[in-house]
Amino acid sequence: MGYLQNRVVAVIGGSSGMGRVTALALAREGATVVVGARRQQLCEQVASEIRAAGGQSEAIALDATDADSVAEFFRVLHERHGRLDGAFNNVGRTLGSSPITETTLERFEQTLAFNLRSTFLCLQQEVRLMRDQGHGAIVNNSSIGGSRGFAGLQDYCAAKWGVVGLTKAVALENAAHNLRINVIAPGLVATERFELIRSQQPTIIGDRLKEIPLARPGSMAEIAETVLWLLGPASGFLTGAVIPLDGGECAK
Repeated sequence: MGYLQNRVVAVIGGSSGMGRVTALALAREGATVVVGARRQQLCEQVASEIRAAGGQSEAIALDATDADSVAEFFRVLHERHGRLDGAFNNVGRTLGSSPITETTLERFEQTLAFNLRSTFLCLQQEVRLMRDQGHGAIVNNSSIGGSRGFAGLQDYCAAKWGVVGLTKAVALENAAHNLRINVIAPGLVATERFELIRSQQPTIIGDRLKEIPLARPGSMAEIAETVLWLLGPASGFLTGAVIPLDGGECAK
């Protein structure tokens, strides 16, 4: 029996990077994984990869910044599977860097939509389904930028601090309903984007690595294993927590 055998888990933002690796890991532990993201073709590829390995998965189209799209995603999920045991809300990105005097309102609002609005919309639907069934576990993805500032990234830091506050508030609201809601805060992780930046601008990566006590980036597998633990029974007494995955950077 896998750690998450027979559980239905949604991975929002599961088409690539940490979301994809986590979706594959969830399936290996017996979960039925429902993958949602804007890039439907990539979502289908992840679901196909899981099925080819003997797991259960499907892809459902989703724009996590759009309320109607999010509502339809979870309506279809519930119609097909009858329940939702876990969810990983993994939507987020930066849209540039600049001092606040040069950051446009458009970029600020778009960054909040990608990172905070998307988490709010998905969390709202997940909680509704899980409260009706009387159990569930949710993991949101924030960032080290949700616990410290980064010059030039006011919009991103504001959004990721918001994800942390949102998680804590909703965890308190729903503990009595047997829902557990936690948030991870990754630092530098060796994603596809990390590798691209390292190949083009190695000095930037080198400078960031100097800030990390463990002197290396995290791996996507390490992120996935933490999400698995948070969605499963071993973390049953944990809710409203922020889990730093940053190589010790937050300890300084």
